Amino acid sequence: MSKLYKLLNYEVSQHISKVLVICACTVVSPLILLNRAVDYTNYYKRIETIYESSGCIIAFAVFFAAICGICVQSFYSNYFGSKSIYTLTTIPMKREAVYFSKLISFFIYFLMLLAAQLISVFIAHGMIASQIAKWEGGKYLMNNSLFLAFIRSGFLRILLPLGPEGIISTVSIFAAIVCSIYYAMLCERSKRYWGFLPIAAVIYILARVITYRLNQNESYPKYINLNVFSLILICFCCFFIWHGIRLYKRGAIT
Repeated sequence: MSKLYKLLNYEVSQHISKVLVICACTVVSPLILLNRAVDYTNYYKRIETIYESSGCIIAFAVFFAAICGICVQSFYSNYFGSKSIYTLTTIPMKREAVYFSKLISFFIYFLMLLAAQLISVFIAHGMIASQIAKWEGGKYLMNNSLFLAFIRSGFLRILLPLGPEGIISTVSIFAAIVCSIYYAMLCERSKRYWGFLPIAAVIYILARVITYRLNQNESYPKYINLNVFSLILICFCCFFIWHGIRLYKRGAIT
């Protein structure tokens, strides 16, 4: 366990500064976008509507892609330049530790991004509410507007689900994304290209589940049992982890 901790500490320290910069941009960018979007023409709109129409979701997608890029860089940096992948696979420790040090570091990066996004939502709400409160003596300020925004907005409910089904779904979504990215790189390095077939299945399920959750409050044409899809995604994650460890043990990725 101590060796895993040391290896994880090394992995995170290599890219933590970049992740912190992205997280800082995640917090600041919505404030800039909202400051330009909030004016007297939309004071009657709901806060989540202003938040979504200002481009904050697009900004989050950009930073989400940036974190994915850091994960890819973290993995492939072991193959180019220092060729440290050979050192990692020959040091006196179980190869499972090498696998999990990468996987856990990826989860840490994404959790930091999600935390930064939630912080930006709370700060953005305070900024919007303070501006609306100045108009006509706060006539258009709604009580419990932040709580209602999380209930009505599909995007915000993915970030901070309000029920057990939503919590399990959100966890399975982000776990599937992280595990799929890592497994895709392992398949590419080991030339197990058939591994992209289950990844394609995960992408299809993610697209369906995310689309459903974004439009859950609207008249969606068909009900989806999120628990079933969450279980399927978790099963895919378990397969990716099992086969990924197996590739490490066989030395197939070197």
